[in-house]
Amino acid sequence: MTTTTDPVRREPPRRDDTIRMQRWLQSPAVPMAIAWAKAWANVFKAWWNRQARQTRTGLVVAAVLALVGTFSLCASQSRPAGLSAAVDSPVKVASNAPPLVQEASAPDAGKVWTVTKIWQGTGGKETEMFTVTGHWRVDWLFSPTSANGAFQVFIYASDGRTLMNMAANSKGGTDTSFWAGPGTYFLRINSNGGDWKVDVQDLH
Repeated sequence: MTTTTDPVRREPPRRDDTIRMQRWLQSPAVPMAIAWAKAWANVFKAWWNRQARQTRTGLVVAAVLALVGTFSLCASQSRPAGLSAAVDSPVKVASNAPPLVQEASAPDAGKVWTVTKIWQGTGGKETEMFTVTGHWRVDWLFSPTSANGAFQVFIYASDGRTLMNMAANSKGGTDTSFWAGPGTYFLRINSNGGDWKVDVQDLH
């Protein structure tokens, strides 16, 4: 015994809708809109061709950044509440980190200093992030090559807050500063007219 299944019946588009669409396409509004769009496209093209190459590059970069910012804003607004709290939690932890306190000397001579990071160069530099435990230190060496040589080191928290102006020197030499406060930091070095070397050591 053979059975047959009726195919799904699709209703043809209603004649009223087809007539309305044809009338709308034949109305003066459509050609006017197309002509208006073409006119503005020609105006924009002429203006674009008059711009210098650097101006065009800047406009393209600005447009890309604007699109990225818009997409990021839409994504953040559509993010679930639970995910938002999870993503924001590291920032809150960083803001609630123990304060950074300068110490007069190393707190425990029985422990060992371990080098965490070393930088050297001339001119300014913003270092990468580094993470330290409870007690740590910063050593610096500055060798001026001119009478106007200057050297400064600033400690920044991971969220960008300036915490300490650690060194300000124009005569050259070496020095060490001791700090108490676990966390993640970075240094900003301002220097001119000399060579410098900076290192961070952690006490274990």
